[in-house]
Parts: sequence; structure tokens; C-alpha cells
Amino acid sequence: MLKRNVICNIEKGFDGECLYDKIFDEIGHESVYVLRGLHLKAGKSITQFDSIVISMDRVAVNEIKNYSGDYLYENNAWYRNGKQLKDNAHIQLSRAKGKIIQLRDEAGLHFNVEGAVIFTGDDFRLTTESDHIWSETVMLNQLRNYFREFKDDRIGDKAKSIVRHIKNAIAENPYFEEEVDISRLQRGLYCGACGSFELIKGRFQYTCASCGSIESNETHLLRTMSDHKFLFYNQPITKQSLLYLIDYQISEDGAYRFLKKHCHINLRGKKTTYTFKYYDWEEPIAQIKHNQRYKDKIQS
Repeated sequence: MLKRNVICNIEKGFDGECLYDKIFDEIGHESVYVLRGLHLKAGKSITQFDSIVISMDRVAVNEIKNYSGDYLYENNAWYRNGKQLKDNAHIQLSRAKGKIIQLRDEAGLHFNVEGAVIFTGDDFRLTTESDHIWSETVMLNQLRNYFREFKDDRIGDKAKSIVRHIKNAIAENPYFEEEVDISRLQRGLYCGACGSFELIKGRFQYTCASCGSIESNETHLLRTMSDHKFLFYNQPITKQSLLYLIDYQISEDGAYRFLKKHCHINLRGKKTTYTFKYYDWEEPIAQIKHNQRYKDKIQS
């Protein structure tokens, strides 16, 4: 359910990044360069960066997360409500720092690489005994002091050189290329009621293991087509991109049947792409729900 789940998460993430920018602007960042929202290519892979702060002597990578609720980090894993999470923000940070180190070494430059995961949610609570995690974690109530640490930095020719080399590594955002780092994107079908990816497969429906909601394959594919439209607005849908996004949890024939039903077909030589007919998935669901052979049963 895009409106209540994916788009909500996108908007929440955007709000977190806006808060990051607002506080950084309030503190001031005249003594550093700040690069935001980049994809950089280092080696054969492309990695997304939320924010890179650059001065003459250091580059700080910031991963921005607008989480809420109670989280636990234990035994190298993240948990929420007792369930282990697939995503690990600090592993993402480590990968991002590694890419900057790779670019630094390839360019023959000398500067320190550091980083922090910035949690902008005022309702986010973390429990961990890991000193390493705390050393690379900045909570909302610590963010102003964190930004003040850059006030004594300086920019000059060396900082400009660092910025130039980083900008030379900027790449497009090709999420569906094989070699892209897609660690941020959780693939597969998810529950329209609670957002859980823990689903039990039936022949024509999936049952959520968390809340018990039942949704048809058609409902799941409609939501995924809508997600595709909003997440990758400049990329047309293909059968393979749709299957990839759902982690091949519905058959190729099933995906093709509903693509033809709910999308405009664009033929370009041997390549076929699809354009979702609707603004989002809720419009077609309202049209078909009374005639669905396999009914959705959403638990409130």
C-alpha cells in the first residue's frame, strides 16, 4: 500500500533530511563543503550517499535515518519489537566510508574519513552495549553539537580538490543495474495493512504472518507497479524490473497477465515497457475489489 507505507516512508525520510538541512543551516557550514544526495561509482559498484561533509583534512559521511520507536543492536544485528531487521544502517555507513577511502587512495589524496548515522526522529530510542555503534551514532538531541564540531574546519585548495574528485565519480541512479549497491532497497512483497515482509504464500494469495491480512497476487502486483512509478519515476516498468522488485515471488506469467491488464504497453522494437495507467494503486483496487475472484481480507 503505497500511500500508507512506501510513500509514507519516503515522505518520512524526506522530512528527516529536511530537518538535517535545517539544523545544519542554523549552526552554519561556511567552513565546509556539503554534498547531498549523490550516487558515486567506485570500482564496479555504485553507492548512494545521503550527505558528505568535506574540509581540508577530513571527509565525514552521514547516513540520515528518520526512525521512530524502540530499537536494539545486539550481536551485530538490529532488532525492532523482537524481530531482526534486514537493514543495518551502520553497515551501510561502513560501505559508504569504504567507497570514499577507495576514491581517496585512487586519487592519491590524504585526508581522514569518518562518519556517523544521524537519527533525526524525536521518538527514536536505541539500546546497545556496543561502544562502536555509539561512536558512530548521532541522536537528534546531539545533532547541533555534532554540527558545531565542523565550525573550526577550513576549506581551501585541498578541499576543492577533494570535492572535484568526488564530483568526478558521480553516477546516475540505476537501481536495476546488476552491479549497483542496492542494500537500501528491500525487495519482495509486503503486507498492505502492517507493512511486514513476512508473508505466507498461497496459490493465488499471500497471508501476512504478522497481522493475518490476506491479499491477492493482483493486489500485491498493483501495489508494486505503483511503488515502481514513485520510486523510479524516470524509468519505465519492464517485466524483469517488476519481477526483480518483488524478488520473483509471483510467477512471470502472473506478472505479465496483470501488467497487460493495468498498464499501457509501449513497444520499442524488441523491447517492451509498461506505463502504469493510474496515479497510484488505490484507484484500480477500488474498481476491481467487488469483482475479485480471490478477495482481500485486511485486518484492522
